[in-house]
Amino acid sequence: MNLSRYLKIGIFFIVLGTAGTVYVIMSTDGFNNFNTKTYEVLMDDATGLTTNSKVFMAGVPVGKIQSIDFDNGKALLKVAFLRDVQIRADATLARRSSSLLGNSMLMLTPGTELTPLVKEGGRIKSQAGIGDMSAVLGSAQGLSEQLSSLIKEFQSRQMELMAVSLQTFNSIAQKLDQRSNAELDRVTRILESSAQITERVNKILQDREGDVAASTVEVRAALENLRAATDEIRKGNGTIGKAIYDDQLYATLLSTVQKTDEAALKLQTALDNISHLATNADKVVSDAGTIVSKASGLGVQVDTQTRYDFLSSNFRAGASLILEPQSKDRWYRIGVSGAPNGVSSRTVTETSSGGTTTRTDTTTTNYGVAVDAELARRFGPFTLHGGLLESTAGLGLDYRVLDQLQVSGELFNFQANALPNLRGTVTYLPFFNPTSNKPWNWLYFRGGINNALNPDRDFFLGAGLRFADEEVRGLVGLVPLAGK
Repeated sequence: MNLSRYLKIGIFFIVLGTAGTVYVIMSTDGFNNFNTKTYEVLMDDATGLTTNSKVFMAGVPVGKIQSIDFDNGKALLKVAFLRDVQIRADATLARRSSSLLGNSMLMLTPGTELTPLVKEGGRIKSQAGIGDMSAVLGSAQGLSEQLSSLIKEFQSRQMELMAVSLQTFNSIAQKLDQRSNAELDRVTRILESSAQITERVNKILQDREGDVAASTVEVRAALENLRAATDEIRKGNGTIGKAIYDDQLYATLLSTVQKTDEAALKLQTALDNISHLATNADKVVSDAGTIVSKASGLGVQVDTQTRYDFLSSNFRAGASLILEPQSKDRWYRIGVSGAPNGVSSRTVTETSSGGTTTRTDTTTTNYGVAVDAELARRFGPFTLHGGLLESTAGLGLDYRVLDQLQVSGELFNFQANALPNLRGTVTYLPFFNPTSNKPWNWLYFRGGINNALNPDRDFFLGAGLRFADEEVRGLVGLVPLAGK
């Protein structure tokens, strides 16, 4: 029972102590050892700062000064910051005046996010004070002294300038006075000279009065002669009068002008014909240029190949001429091939007699040369071609798997009683470049199966050369339609 009472008393004092501690913490300014971290800062001047002075960031208190000590002629401050304030390596603390009484506070610049955090207990850089009232007052006093000195200097200079100006005005007035006297003398001399000239002109006119009267009479006589000549011209007399008033001369001149107009019209017609001829010639030259351009853009390749058929133990060889327009979206091939076994055709005949059916399988071999003539069109990696294949109608499809590998399928030699010839080919072009000067760039290899749908199918393997021929291109390119 006594133990329970002591336990209650103990719990009461623990609760009371805890509440008191919480009250003390809540009643303080919010900065204590539990929610702060301490840093150091070394400042040249800590004027106006005291212990417990607040540290602000963006106008919000984020810390306070715990102590101020002296370290080698500078002030060493220990500052406690709230734990949620991040102090970066480029953070700075600056002293700023907070009142006219000389009190100061610290302003924190936390630094950029790109720099690392400063560990607790580290040192923060200081910055020169901002808004120090003593410095401001000192600057104001110095400015006042400088202004007073400038005013005194300005007054002295103004007096000197005024004295110089008065001397200058006096000198100018003296020069004007002297110049006025000289100008008056010059005007006087000019007036005297004008009077003398007038007197001399009057004297000359008086002496030459008779000559002036004679000249007037001569001018009048000349005018009378001019009037008489004009009257003669109006009457049609004299050479000039006849030229102006003669009707026959006018008719002759009019006829000459008309003939001149007709000649000009004929000349214009001739010029128009020449212009039309030049236009036609220009069109002919343009058409010729178009044909030459298409011919120059037509690519010609010569292809020769040979193969060996394994099951029939035969060699086959052939040569082709491949024409490729500049657009490279199509090609044309003309070629021949020789086969030791010739070109074979198979015929199956069935006859019925007495209820018995007899089947005859006949194979006809045509020895000689097979002709190839194909037209092709490219659609991306696919090429569709058709025409004559080994002298029979056929068509094929090529697929370019890679730049060096091509797979082809060809179907030809269609017959009524037998399946056509299906040939599958794989072509490998290791270094293929038909325009190169190196022979190994012309080489390609080919293998596959021939007559795959029939029992007498065969496998083959071969190689070939394909190269561009500029001389053959110059001959074939003269056909205009080949480049269209």
